[in-house]
Amino acid sequence: MRPGRLLLTLYIGVIVVVFVAGGLFLSFQVAKGVPAEELRGMAKHVVGNLARWRDDPARLRAELDELSEARVAASLYGPDRRLIASNVTPPLPIGSGEDQPRWSVVREVRDGGRVIAIGCVHMRHPDLRRAAGPIAILAAMMILLVLVIARQVGVPLQRIAGAARRFGRGDLAARAGLHRNDELGEVGRAFDEMADRVTKLMTAQRELMANVSHELQTPLARIQVAVDLMVDGIDDRVKELLPEISRDLGEVERLIDDVMTLSRFDLAHTQGTTVAAPLHREAVAIADLVETAASRFRAQHPGRALVVAVAPALPVLPLDPVLVRRVIDNLLDNARKYSDADAMIGISASPAGRGVSVAVADRGIGIDAADLAQLFTPFFRTDRSRTRSTGGVGLGLVLARRVIEAHGGTIAVDSEVRCGTTVRFELPGPGPAGLAPRTG
Repeated sequence: MRPGRLLLTLYIGVIVVVFVAGGLFLSFQVAKGVPAEELRGMAKHVVGNLARWRDDPARLRAELDELSEARVAASLYGPDRRLIASNVTPPLPIGSGEDQPRWSVVREVRDGGRVIAIGCVHMRHPDLRRAAGPIAILAAMMILLVLVIARQVGVPLQRIAGAARRFGRGDLAARAGLHRNDELGEVGRAFDEMADRVTKLMTAQRELMANVSHELQTPLARIQVAVDLMVDGIDDRVKELLPEISRDLGEVERLIDDVMTLSRFDLAHTQGTTVAAPLHREAVAIADLVETAASRFRAQHPGRALVVAVAPALPVLPLDPVLVRRVIDNLLDNARKYSDADAMIGISASPAGRGVSVAVADRGIGIDAADLAQLFTPFFRTDRSRTRSTGGVGLGLVLARRVIEAHGGTIAVDSEVRCGTTVRFELPGPGPAGLAPRTG
């Protein structure tokens, strides 16, 4: 994987830090001077070389001048401790070890055990003023680099952490809002996307409570009226309300069943393979399911025109007949709700590879393009009025998608405002590319 922009910045920063730290180390090493052992070795070599030319004043002076350019002070004495030559004034003294200044070494040169010369060498203390400039530049570079890295990394992390804390305290509008093209930008966008999903989920939950409460009000009110009438002894009026109460209770039961089924699918989805999808598969002829759903629709809505087109010799599929029939029932019911009473509704089933494609089409009000992307969002409804004529809480299509995808299929919606809507789902056939083994 190629490193991102932030990682490249950090890599370059580390390299620069290493070079700067190395430069500072070398500068301080220079400032510390020459180690004692090395100094003694150098002094031995310098004194020995000077002693060679003790009888040649011109060559000895040249050697001392070269030492001066190297910032090395040297004085050469004879065995009687008389000064022969020196490149500093006053000459370096020959004293005891305690009397010698720091950075100075006294060496005797012997020939056959006899002292022929005594040399004193002093390594002058480095001029720290010369090193002050480079050290200051390197230190400034280090400080600047630290500030850049802190701004590039620390500030965005603080911003993400602050947004997370505010969101955790209940501020659902808290977002990181990082507009960067690096890893921290990806983290910020991931947090914002997560916060958007959580906010939508919480909003959907609140809407669910409002929708369910609305759906329960009418049946509960009718039941309360019936109980009051029974208490008052008005049995005839109670008998008139019983069919409506029975129908309302059926809708409430279906609502609760949809919510519970959707919850089981969501649990299976969030926990991965640890929880099996709630399917009870068996070999089913899809044509029979379509015909059964069509017969049920005609019985419940005898005045609606329904056209059924089922291709011959459709394959038998391993599926959950109860859940798939519920999907077809929901699609037919939606087509009825969102089309005029005299508008025709069509349902068809045809082969699709090794599987089957089922489509439900109406010539109703259609769906706005802005709403198409949210159709499979839990509790979303294109009709926000929640009237009794349409009913529902926006779970039908969500449940249909969960059921079809649990079977390994796909579902899609094609709609145009004032022209109608077609919902089509495909179920794969059995085989290596088909459905999973029977579950439940």
